[in-house]
Amino acid sequence: MARVTIADVAAKARVSKSTVSHALSGKRSISEATRRRIHQAIAELGYRPDPVAQSLATRTRHRAIGFVFPLLAPEVSGLEVRFIASAAQVINRAGYAFTLMTHLDDNIGHLEQFAASGLAEGFLLMQVQMHDERVTYLDQCGIPFVLIGRCEENRGLYYVDCHIELGIDRCVEQLTHFGHRQIAFLHQDNLAMGFSARAIRSFADACQHRSLESVYEPCELSFASGEQAMARLLDRRPETTAIIVWNDNAAAGAVEAALARGRRIPADLSLICFNYSSISRLGSLQPTVLDIRAEDVAAQAAHMLICLLSGEVLSETQVLVEPAFIEGQSIAPCRP
Repeated sequence: MARVTIADVAAKARVSKSTVSHALSGKRSISEATRRRIHQAIAELGYRPDPVAQSLATRTRHRAIGFVFPLLAPEVSGLEVRFIASAAQVINRAGYAFTLMTHLDDNIGHLEQFAASGLAEGFLLMQVQMHDERVTYLDQCGIPFVLIGRCEENRGLYYVDCHIELGIDRCVEQLTHFGHRQIAFLHQDNLAMGFSARAIRSFADACQHRSLESVYEPCELSFASGEQAMARLLDRRPETTAIIVWNDNAAAGAVEAALARGRRIPADLSLICFNYSSISRLGSLQPTVLDIRAEDVAAQAAHMLICLLSGEVLSETQVLVEPAFIEGQSIAPCRP
């Protein structure tokens, strides 16, 4: 039999999960009628609070928010700093302490230990996977959280994410407008990530819609990986005339590899990269950029979590932020 969760109690009592959590902790006042309804639902369902949730309910809560950010590389990138700084600013202005949790693996134990400490009232989750154990854990514990990203199934979840589907389609549209038919996508190498999975699907859909072949090459968040991925791509598909690169660190490496093979940017090879934190590494060339608007996404997610912790009613619980297409000098008409 499946374990009864706080979400099941909330559904039966016709209240939010946070209201159930308040009823169990006694930290915030709720009406007597609502409290009776919740406890009746608990009794009927046989709900037993998670030990972590119980420990949180019996100790003094700290006005702190945890920002859980598994790193994609040993060094923090400019894009990652933009997410972190924007969220921290909103959280600090609201009177909460900002606690950054970074690690280089997907071990959920990091989060479990920190959540059990009771040092944070809620969490923001970055690098969201299509099937994310952190989401299941926090949901079962009744701990408030907001995703910066999306899972495969998002019913009942709170999230703010980049509308990457629109962004990818705009990139392909712009390149085909310039006559390019041989377009490749240097994508994030971890296909378990929601962002990566959606970007690849969107690229396939955009190409199919325009009767183009979908060509892919995985790469990591680094200059060296972009250089290696571009070399593999040109060796495998020398007819490629345009590329889309999922981060600008890798894009800088891709440009280096293209130049080493005698490909000029944009005369011989057009390029669009996501974000712009390493534009200076592309030399004097101002690249064409799909800006996923990291600051806006992180700020809105932080504000959403603060509203949840304050018991405010949210007008939107799932928000998609449209990326900005910034025209530069790295795309040109395809030569016959």
